[in-house]
Amino acid sequence: MVLTGTFSDQDDAIGSILKKMNVGNAQFFTNALDTKTYGLDVILTHQAYVGSGRLTTSFAGNFNSMELGTVKTTAKLAGKEDTYLDAREKAFILASAPKSKLNLTLDYKIHRFNTNLRLVHFAAVDLVNYNYVINHYSAKMTTDLAFGYELSKNYTLSIGSTNIFDVYPDKQDPFNTETGGMWDPVQMGSAGRFYFARLRFKF
Repeated sequence: MVLTGTFSDQDDAIGSILKKMNVGNAQFFTNALDTKTYGLDVILTHQAYVGSGRLTTSFAGNFNSMELGTVKTTAKLAGKEDTYLDAREKAFILASAPKSKLNLTLDYKIHRFNTNLRLVHFAAVDLVNYNYVINHYSAKMTTDLAFGYELSKNYTLSIGSTNIFDVYPDKQDPFNTETGGMWDPVQMGSAGRFYFARLRFKF
């Protein structure tokens, strides 16, 4: 299901229909496109004793390749495929399956202490703004770091930060993004650094 581009009441095919309904411009959802996606998920885990502690290393990788099929219009709008599904919508569909996302996690536990380090790599994506110019978001990597301590058998206290180096997507023209801000909605998010403290209770 996709959202079409905008058809105005001046359109030579459906303009008269829109005028009868007092509608100046119209968009609608339609089942107009088949996509084909090839993907590979890889998960590797390794444990080793380092000094008096145990190091657990995990790698998770997701790789995608998406192809867009032929746009299928209604009979009345045949020949208007570029409006029916324009470049902006095509870019959003392709960006929904980025080329890759890589996640490397190192977790070290020694006695009651544990440390968790996570690196997440987001592939580059291209979106198309309202002026039909490409908003390029280059590949980025975020870093999460947390420290934990087992207060007792049932309680664990953790403190840390996600995106500790405060990495943001590439800035864009705020008048030409889907959100009306400095960034379009992209997988890595745009909230920046976040600190947390967490107390976990185990039943």
